[in-house]
Order: sequence, then structure tokens, then C-alpha cells
Amino acid sequence: MEPLTTSAMIGGIVAFLGEKLSKDKSINSFLSEFTEATIKWIKPIFLKEDGTEKEITRGLKEKPESGARKKAVESAIEIELEDTPEAHAYIKEIFEKISKTEEGGRIVNNITNSKNVNTGNVNTGGGNFQIGDTK
Repeated sequence: MEPLTTSAMIGGIVAFLGEKLSKDKSINSFLSEFTEATIKWIKPIFLKEDGTEKEITRGLKEKPESGARKKAVESAIEIELEDTPEAHAYIKEIFEKISKTEEGGRIVNNITNSKNVNTGNVNTGGGNFQIGDTK
């Protein structure tokens, strides 16, 4: 199996988080499973300094199936990753931890065994690139 891209891992994390929020409604139970360094990096994405949920967290909690809300959370994580490149290790830690849970394992299986999902690097060398059927 090819290694997963950071984007695929982020997508899996957001899908898992959406399911988790829709069930027990707590971002803190999600955050509590990781190392202190990971929590320190990811917590400000979802919570304000006073501990209340940010709008993107509330939005995902209210409508966990919303593509736009999932994309907003993915974008927030990607922005933080852009600002803190060493956080790739945190993304990997989160993804590996959730992969070991029943829910997370199902999501990871869907990502890696789905048609038209790129899980590797794309280097076209200047040529055309297409994922999916041609018709």
C-alpha cells in the first residue's frame, strides 16, 4: 500500500472528528487521546483561549455530514500545518491513533480502498493528470 498523503490523513481526521462530535458532542474527549505537544498544537484550531468551541467546531458538531463544514475544518488544519511544518508529525500521530479505533479504522479503510482516491504523490512532469473515469 502506498503511503497516505497529508491531505488524505487530514480528511480522515476530520471525518472521524465529525462522527465523534455528532455522538458525544465533546472536542475535549477527542483531544485527550494525544501527546501534550500534539494537543498544544491542535487545540487552538478548535477551541478559543477560554476553552469554548470556535465556530468551525460548532459548525461541524451541528452538521457533521456537511461537505462545506468538513472543508472548513480541513482548511483550518492545513493553514496551521503551513505555519508549523513540523506539525506533520502531529497529523501522523493523530491519524495513526484514530486508525486503531473501530470507527477510525472504518474511515481509513474507506480512504485507502476507495476508487479515485490518490494516496500517493502526484508528479506529472508537466503532463496531464486525471483521477477518475474518463467518461
